[in-house]
Amino acid sequence: MNKSERTKNQLIESVIELLRECNDVSEITSRKITERAQINLSTINYHFGSKDELLNTAVNKLIRDTADVYFQSTNSIDKSPRDKLRDFLVNICDVVVSYKKYTKEIMPYILLNEEFTQAIEVLPLVKECLNKNRSEKECKIISYELISFMQLIFYRADTFKIFAGINIMNKEERDMLIDMQIELLIR
Repeated sequence: MNKSERTKNQLIESVIELLRECNDVSEITSRKITERAQINLSTINYHFGSKDELLNTAVNKLIRDTADVYFQSTNSIDKSPRDKLRDFLVNICDVVVSYKKYTKEIMPYILLNEEFTQAIEVLPLVKECLNKNRSEKECKIISYELISFMQLIFYRADTFKIFAGINIMNKEERDMLIDMQIELLIR
């Protein structure tokens, strides 16, 4: 690992430590991050472009590390493609809810600025479910719909609960919503 990668990792790990210590993401300032990492303040912009991008990267790493543990424990080659897709969505949603104090704050950034990483990750599962009955383009659209819909609902959970009567913070209701989404999009 070169010096630049070590510095980026120091910044990410410093943010993760701060996230675990605070209850409000807005408490995490650039100065606190760089003091924790023992790095110059300008380093955040040099390596990430902005504090928001660094926060997003750190939260994603925290969620991904937790999600990887979930996926390893639940991923089985014996499951149907539909069950694998459902497990992926249920697990990622469970992780997002368990870290809601972070994810709620960065969701606008994720929705407006982030790459399509989760949609890309779910794409092979969607293709497997559709078993060549849909084009590549249709599978990409369905993958994007599944992920962006869930991201938006997490961000607007209170409004969605009023509108649809589904509380996504409740596991049973969240899992039911995932089942409905799969049924609507994966036919």
